[in-house]
Amino acid sequence: MRVTKLLAVFFLLSLAACGAVAPEATSTPVPLSTAAPTVEGQLPPTEEPVAATATPVPTTSAPATEAPVVPTAPPTQAAQPTQAAEPTQEAQPTVPLRMIALEVPQDGAVVRSPVVVRGRVSVTPFEATLRGRVYDAEGQVVGEAPIMLTTEMGQPGTFEGEIPFNVSTTGPGRVEVAEESMKDGSVVVSAVASVTLDSQGASLGIVIPAADEAVTLPLHIMARVGEPGELVRARLRWQDGTVLVDTFTVLRGEDGRGLLIGSLDWQMESQPPQPPSQPAVLELRNAAEALLASQPVRVLSADDPEVMQVTLYFVLGEQLQPVQRNIPRTAAVGTAALEELLWGPPPLNLAGFETAIPMPEDVLNYHARGSDWGPRVTLRELTIVDGVATADFSQELQAYGGGSLRVMLIRQQIEQTLRQFSTVQEVRIAIEGETEAVLEP
Repeated sequence: MRVTKLLAVFFLLSLAACGAVAPEATSTPVPLSTAAPTVEGQLPPTEEPVAATATPVPTTSAPATEAPVVPTAPPTQAAQPTQAAEPTQEAQPTVPLRMIALEVPQDGAVVRSPVVVRGRVSVTPFEATLRGRVYDAEGQVVGEAPIMLTTEMGQPGTFEGEIPFNVSTTGPGRVEVAEESMKDGSVVVSAVASVTLDSQGASLGIVIPAADEAVTLPLHIMARVGEPGELVRARLRWQDGTVLVDTFTVLRGEDGRGLLIGSLDWQMESQPPQPPSQPAVLELRNAAEALLASQPVRVLSADDPEVMQVTLYFVLGEQLQPVQRNIPRTAAVGTAALEELLWGPPPLNLAGFETAIPMPEDVLNYHARGSDWGPRVTLRELTIVDGVATADFSQELQAYGGGSLRVMLIRQQIEQTLRQFSTVQEVRIAIEGETEAVLEP
């Protein structure tokens, strides 16, 4: 009995032990197989793909979400090429800014006629010409002249010139240098100086030729410039660049100031081809090349239809010789011929022509000259009535100084010059309207 009970207890314990082990046998293999990948040596080669997909996939996907953040910075930097538009803005300064700087005269200066203007431009205009003007206090134009540049069109350059003006009283005014539009004459750019216009300087500068006068060669010049005895260079500059230059000695004028009187022409036996008719500027400069005076003129070529030829008579030895000279065409040809005669022989005088008519040196140095005498002989009037020509000269003709030969030559020069015209059969000579007791030995 006791043995039977013991067997029964043993059997129950065995069953209990078997029941507890059985669940462990089915549950433990699963966790053992999943934990095994932590030990690399226990993994069979066929299980490597499982290990690669178990944990590495999420670990690599996390950095992938950060990777796009890195490329986002370069696009913002790549946007910098939009600055490529800047070269188009830098290219705009290739069109230079048009500017005129007036250096002389300056604001507040007291100026006399002709006023010297000097300055620079950023762009040389068409035909290298500026327009200079002088205005009075009321804004009226009292003086005007072209201002020439020597630089090429479109290039920076400097200018220097003169503007003659005429005012009756000293007062405020303005000096303006401007570039004008070739299309409509409007002012493109200008420079202005506020000055005081001095009326006492109105007689200074170039007296002959007048501004914009049509002239021929030789060009006759009378100017109140420089100091007595000073050498002054006269330069005639055509618009096409041709230049004619000669040097003159300044005389002591009747008022004690410097006086230049002479004729400008080519100083060579074989003269170069003269430029066609065109504008030009006459400049007078001292030895230091400082501008003393300037005047715009229009020089006519010898073949211009507005040019005519007259015959003048000069002295060679004790005889008269005819000399041909071109003058601007005029209806008063007799007057023009006598006025040319008073300027004396041509500058190119290889033959040695002379004149018996008193020249400026004779007039200014004449011992019996009056206080009201001018510097040279001038023609007051020429009348032709019924074939009789009466040439009335200024009082300076009395400076011939006497002598029968000289008196005879003076009369012959005047008479022969007038007798070339068919309307003249007789010539009478007057001084200040008087025909009696004139040109006596």
